[in-house]
Amino acid sequence: MQELGLSIAIRKTLIWGAFFERHNHQPSGIMNILRSPLAYLHWHFGIRDIDQRDSNGTACLNLDQLSRHGAIEHDVSMTRRDFAQGENNWQAQEDLIVQLLQSSSDGVYITTADFAALRRKRLMQQTEDNKELCFPSIMHFVTAGQIGATQGVFGDGDQGHRIPVSYVEALFREERLPVKEGWRKKGGWMVGVTGLVAQLLRVRFAIGKAGSAEKSSRYKD
Repeated sequence: MQELGLSIAIRKTLIWGAFFERHNHQPSGIMNILRSPLAYLHWHFGIRDIDQRDSNGTACLNLDQLSRHGAIEHDVSMTRRDFAQGENNWQAQEDLIVQLLQSSSDGVYITTADFAALRRKRLMQQTEDNKELCFPSIMHFVTAGQIGATQGVFGDGDQGHRIPVSYVEALFREERLPVKEGWRKKGGWMVGVTGLVAQLLRVRFAIGKAGSAEKSSRYKD
């Protein structure tokens, strides 16, 4: 993550968050709050089994736990169908990758507005296709944060954090860093918490704006 240009605060938060315990419901009791306030608030993102430790008593994870539904893996992905839709939902689907690449309004860059329109489209698609959809309100902020982080690392900050389509194709179709396409880690500064939160809010605003435009269009029709 350091090589991506993420600040130490973000790196530590992501690593620490991966070790939250998995609960089927929010823990109760003052001791749970005092022991780990953030884990208490974000219990639904947990990956570890409760009290899961290795033979030395150290908190640990199994690699297959990274795909636990509702945590890192979640419904309404831009490139994967939902958990309830059957096998291979953990693999990127080619038609969704094509849809992502074609979301660019100019065929060259994918902008914040393009990402926002796609997020709205994917939510409508999955609401129709998946009757067991699991997408609580907090996930709107999580997915906006994912877009914001991708823009912070790979986007052009001077041009609204737009990302070249070629970068997006390398990332999502070939699952590699777009080094051959010209990407380099930004020198001199890291993607920090303040910048990430600011871009998250821009994405959320753009998604809301895209939703308003859809409603206006339907009204005119």
